[in-house]
Amino acid sequence: MKIKNIGFDARLIGETGVGRYIKNLLDNLSKIDKVNHYYVFLKSEDFNRLTFPNHNFHKIALDIRWHSIKEQLYLPFILSKYRFDIVHFPYFNVPLLYPGKYIVTVHDLIIDHNKTGRASTMPGIFYRGKRLFYKLIMNNALKKAAKILAISESTKKEIIDHYHISSAKIIVTSNALDSDFLTLSRKHQPKKYYDFNYLLFVGNAYPHKNLEALVEVFSDSRINQKIKLVLAGDDWFFYPRLKELVKQKKLTKFIYFFGRASNSQLIDLYAFARTLIVPSLMEGFGLPNLEAVQLGLLPLVSDIPAFREVWHDHLIYFNPQDLNDIKKAITSHLRLSPSHLKKLHQSAKEVIRQYSWKQTAATALFQYKNS
Repeated sequence: MKIKNIGFDARLIGETGVGRYIKNLLDNLSKIDKVNHYYVFLKSEDFNRLTFPNHNFHKIALDIRWHSIKEQLYLPFILSKYRFDIVHFPYFNVPLLYPGKYIVTVHDLIIDHNKTGRASTMPGIFYRGKRLFYKLIMNNALKKAAKILAISESTKKEIIDHYHISSAKIIVTSNALDSDFLTLSRKHQPKKYYDFNYLLFVGNAYPHKNLEALVEVFSDSRINQKIKLVLAGDDWFFYPRLKELVKQKKLTKFIYFFGRASNSQLIDLYAFARTLIVPSLMEGFGLPNLEAVQLGLLPLVSDIPAFREVWHDHLIYFNPQDLNDIKKAITSHLRLSPSHLKKLHQSAKEVIRQYSWKQTAATALFQYKNS
């Protein structure tokens, strides 16, 4: 079979979520493919985030920001110069004018569900314009792609429903535990930050994360007198807005903002948490659930398709739009005996073994070769 020249757009490697996807996928591709040639495009500031053991992986500095006019105008010509057999875009931001063959990864279609400016820092009229452009980019990326990699069956179903793409064109390649996180968790000695029992949330504060519902839940003394809430994450707009809400409701003694956490700090926070709580209205996969179960917790999560797909009945679910149901789930979890909790956790941990970056990389490689 012909040796292929494969382009890989890794400019988002410094971002949460998609950045972990990029890093773990490329790490595992470099382990299983020593034949085809890869040209990995990175921002200069992220150039040293990746090191490859093989000479068939080449790093190229590309300081063009995603979702920019420059990306739309210049990136197609830069990529075309290399005459790649195929390019992998691990995010939906495929330039409209790129004429070559490519594969695109879709993590979720959350923006499709946010029809107002509440999910953006922009005023409503500008958000509507941004959303129209997003729909144009996404539609173009999906229609022209040789193959689409979806991170869950739930995401695949949404792609089919929203954009009328053939099922045969979409391949499910799931996420897995981050390799750096897993390695560190085995040798790191956890540090305790709080002297009280707490539920932990990990992630950004975008509206689909439904954190305002958690604030309402923790305004109930029947909950906040039993356990506190720690939020690990940060941004310049949504978290400050949430902090203001917590202050207005006089809940600062019950809800704590840790800020953005490194891998070692996440391990610390998981180690002493009662459990992880994830009240999202929608997700593509849910990596924090994997992390929490790996570190001995049995998460409390929204009863949404992506979580059911991965975990079936192995976690404790609640209706994220029903505050009383969230409270009931928290109370039920707190009443579990250590022995019962351990038994439930052992069952949940079996799920983790089903997800592997090596398998995800093998699936991606097969598509590079055969698309």
